[in-house]
Formats: sequence, C-alpha cells, structure tokens
Amino acid sequence: MTTPTPPSRTRRKEALQRSIAWYLRQLSKVLSVLSDEELERLIPLLTERRFRAREVLFAAGQPPERVFLVLKGRVKLFHIAENGKEVIVDVVGRGGLVGDHSIVENGERIASAQALEDTVCLAISWEDFLHVLQQSPRLGLAMVELMARRLAVLQRALTAIVSKPVAARLADFLFERAEGSVIRLGLTHQEIANSIGTTRETVTALLSRFVGMGAIAPEPGGYRLIDRSLLEDIAAGVVHVSPRHPPQSNPRPAAT
Repeated sequence: MTTPTPPSRTRRKEALQRSIAWYLRQLSKVLSVLSDEELERLIPLLTERRFRAREVLFAAGQPPERVFLVLKGRVKLFHIAENGKEVIVDVVGRGGLVGDHSIVENGERIASAQALEDTVCLAISWEDFLHVLQQSPRLGLAMVELMARRLAVLQRALTAIVSKPVAARLADFLFERAEGSVIRLGLTHQEIANSIGTTRETVTALLSRFVGMGAIAPEPGGYRLIDRSLLEDIAAGVVHVSPRHPPQSNPRPAAT
C-alpha cells in the first residue's frame, strides 16, 4: 500500500515549482510564453549542467542531444570555415538558448558551442524539447521570433562587413557589449577578429588607437567608455581610424 504524501510536503513542492516557474519566466523571454501547466510539465525534464571555461558543449556534425538554457556565464557559437578559420556566429549569455533547432540541419549540428567562462546551464534532451515544442504553439511562435532576430543580427553583421570599415565594425562591437559605461569583452582579440571579419593584429592596433584617442580606457576584463560621442562617430564612419597610422590630434572633421 502506497503511503500518502503529507500535505505539508505537497505544499512545499508546489511552492518550489511556482518559484522555479517564476524564475524561468524572468530569465528567458522564450519560456515566459508558457502557461503554468506547461512549465510544470517542463521543469522535471530539466537538469543542471556545468561547463568549465573553454569546454565544448557540442561540436558541428554531431547529432543533437540537448538544448541548453544559460543560467550563468557565456557560450560562443562558431563555424570552422574551409580554410580552417573560426567564424563566430553568436555569443549567448544569461537567459539565452544554445542548441535549439535553429542551428540544426539534416539531423546534425551545423555549429559548435564552447563556454567562454565557467558556465551553468539547464539542459533538456532534444526529444523532450521537440515534444514540448510540438505541444505548445506559443513556444513554437516564440522560437520562430527568436530565429528571425538571429537572422536579422547575421544580416546586419554581413552588411557591416561588406559596407563598413573595420574601425567602424569594431566600434559597433564595443557598443553591443557595453553595459552603461563598462565594456565587458570576455573574448580574446582573435575571437573579436573572428566576429567582425578581420585579423587579430588589426583588432589590437585599433583598440590601442581608440585608447589613444580617448574614446575608451582599459580596465580589468575590458574597457570603460570615456567619450561616447567619439566612439559613435567612429561607428558611423564620420571619424576614420587606421590600424596602421596614429590618429590626428583632432580626429573629427571640421564643421562646414
């Protein structure tokens, strides 16, 4: 005969479920569309996974096994081009999804994922993820919107590589990672170069130029934004910065 669960334990379990559901809604815009019942079915399917800095979550060419929701840390998604060069597709931070169907083709991963720092994720098996997706039209729509945003980001990045000078692309990159006046990079100069379509030497030289011009100042883990308007002018192409030649004393064009 099965021993009935004490009411106090049931209430504690329900309270814990509500707390986890609230946290997931606050953490992820995608999961915030799920109903209470859908979240209650999802939570038991989640397991915690921890990855050390530079540890690979999965590699391109592997069949999909899990989808990850980042709780802490950051994960980079990247391709290896035919010439062996790494091309960074995205950097996913807290609240982002890694390994969802937008990076799977013909049953295989088309990108690799690597933790940039010590990272904690919630993982769900690929089969369970697909089942939840099929049972929730709202989640399916949220995933379509997520894919559309990712595609827009890739299109903007491609347009920038074709139309913008490298200094402007680097300034855009810094703005994307600015939190107030703090620019937290978390990437090597080589990885930044892989993100904006240039070389490590060019990134190093341009960052030095930006510092010399007074646009940014180095600090542990990144930079501090000193002259926002100057960096905006560089990003807009109004101020041209060469990685080979030091900037003039007054880099801004004279007013007409």
